[in-house]
Amino acid sequence: MEIDIEVTGSIVEMRPPEANHPVDRGFLVKIRFFLNDTLKVMGENDEVMKAQRCYEQKIVTRYSTQICDASYVEQLAYNTLHNDMDMDSEAAEMAKAKVARTIMSNMEVARINNSSLWTIFLEIRVECTIEITDEEADEPSGEHGCDRLLDRLDNNDRSICREEFDSTDHIIVTTCHHTYHCACLFRWFARGPPTSSGSYTCPNCRSDLASIAGLPIKF
Repeated sequence: MEIDIEVTGSIVEMRPPEANHPVDRGFLVKIRFFLNDTLKVMGENDEVMKAQRCYEQKIVTRYSTQICDASYVEQLAYNTLHNDMDMDSEAAEMAKAKVARTIMSNMEVARINNSSLWTIFLEIRVECTIEITDEEADEPSGEHGCDRLLDRLDNNDRSICREEFDSTDHIIVTTCHHTYHCACLFRWFARGPPTSSGSYTCPNCRSDLASIAGLPIKF
């Protein structure tokens, strides 16, 4: 199993502190984790036989005094990615240090540039790509595992094309946990102008999926 991890992060917004903000706790920090968990089953000559992309997001709130210690932030990253967002345990272990460094470097910028106790909105994007062979179909662990994902699909999914899923399909699981053929979902996104509020919503439940289309994450 080959794992590649990329982590990016940025402060997307700063707001005045809330009225009941405890002064001794530092900044209030709202961290939105966004995970693109891609699994590719590889065949001969490095051909992708099938692929799936699972998207997850989670908002975690902490005070800046809690995220000064690297080991604490690494554990926060691991628990969020693995326990809350179903990332493979080995991949989450690889990602935690990168995530912690990204969070702490952004917080250092916030401390230098702002003397008052503002509320910080921080976006963390984790791009995880795992490549396995067909013999490793039980990997990675968790709900994003290849065979387990196909096993739990139901008739409420594939509401765009209404075609059955096949084990060789390229599929996508949205942040609202609906599953589509990858090509179908991106055609759905492209059906209207980018400024249309309906262009990036889930066909099933109308949840906002703009982050999957690469647009800024909304808090």
